[in-house]
Amino acid sequence: MHPTPVPTSEGAFVLTGLTSRGGLSNWVFFFFPTEIVQCDLGILPAVKAGAEAGIRANLDVIGEIGDTTYGPRRPKGGTAEAWCDALVGKAKRVERLPRERVREIRLHLTAMAHELYVATDEGKPQMFSLMNRNEAEEVRGLLQARFGERFVLTKSGVFAFFERHAPSLMK
Repeated sequence: MHPTPVPTSEGAFVLTGLTSRGGLSNWVFFFFPTEIVQCDLGILPAVKAGAEAGIRANLDVIGEIGDTTYGPRRPKGGTAEAWCDALVGKAKRVERLPRERVREIRLHLTAMAHELYVATDEGKPQMFSLMNRNEAEEVRGLLQARFGERFVLTKSGVFAFFERHAPSLMK
């Protein structure tokens, strides 16, 4: 299980393990009070994390499949701000989105990978698959608090059915 993302004193929180462009890219989103910093790290961090998880699974170190984390891992003891600075230097592409330009943040819960949609005033929403499902659900309240009415939570029919009748399957 991932540690619950607690905002820093500055109110920052992070979502990792987001994929886009057909899964060929791994994104990390830093939600700061005044902006969202999106770092595209390419495919290598996800491949590396997947290989490490596979090795650990073969060594019976991982107790549950749900413990697997995709993408880069947050350094222990570091702040979100310091981690953001480090990843910006390694990123293939960085997008900075001022908070006031965000028209809508939608978290769509599905039976497979949850999805994050970011819509701005300029165009259609960008969609990112959230490979770290637990982390996505843990930041739900933080997204609601940060974006208020601009935050929308939706659920697929399959997710809603199993959440209601067999919630353990949706963890």
